[in-house]
Amino acid sequence: MAIDIAKARHEVLIAVLGTKRRRLLTVLNDLADFIRLITTLKDYGRPVRAAFEATGNYHRALAYHLATAGFKVKLVSSVALART
Repeated sequence: MAIDIAKARHEVLIAVLGTKRRRLLTVLNDLADFIRLITTLKDYGRPVRAAFEATGNYHRALAYHLATAGFKVKLVSSVALART
């Protein structure tokens, strides 16, 4: 899963390894939408890795809730993103 972090909302791309299955979601920066995203991810029944660039402090709440739910959370360097 890749997340484009922003102040008011986050754009989430869910990709299932080994398939062409992809899903785009918009997640507001609030607890209700974090819970909706976590429920959606758990419904896949697969391990989840969330990757995103640290954007100010806007990523912290979502990262905390994803990690607390048991998902692997990875911050990606903005330099690495620019190079790919």
